[in-house]
Amino acid sequence: MTKVGREDNRDMGLNLRSTSFGDELGERRLVALHPERSSLRRLAVRNNGHVVFLTAEEIEWIEAAGNYVRLNAGGECHLLRETMSRVESKLPRDRFLRIHRSAIVNLEAVRELVPSPHGDFVVVLRSGKRLPLSRGLRDRLEEALGAG
Repeated sequence: MTKVGREDNRDMGLNLRSTSFGDELGERRLVALHPERSSLRRLAVRNNGHVVFLTAEEIEWIEAAGNYVRLNAGGECHLLRETMSRVESKLPRDRFLRIHRSAIVNLEAVRELVPSPHGDFVVVLRSGKRLPLSRGLRDRLEEALGAG
């Protein structure tokens, strides 16, 4: 049996654990080891000594920021020292999609796709935020949105 060290659960900037109190320790370890098998309920984000809990529904979009990622939720930004790939792997695949090497969106937050003068598209979110869409990912986005 593989032991999960405390540092694996405690020191991660982004903790994916079930928030119901009836869970067994083994189930929580399974969620930590296999996030694709989990049903993500909340993200625990450390922010200035506090822990902020965000539901996946609250996150509108995520952007790369050097060695960090910036979670944009409810008009606030939360900075995490994680890679885009790692954060992407922890999010529900039916709700979030990577649209650019530096951006992941909540599909429910997408309002429209607008063509740019150079033949690319821009994703416009309900908040008005405009994000670039990689040419190679346009078909995946349209399919995920049911527009393809």
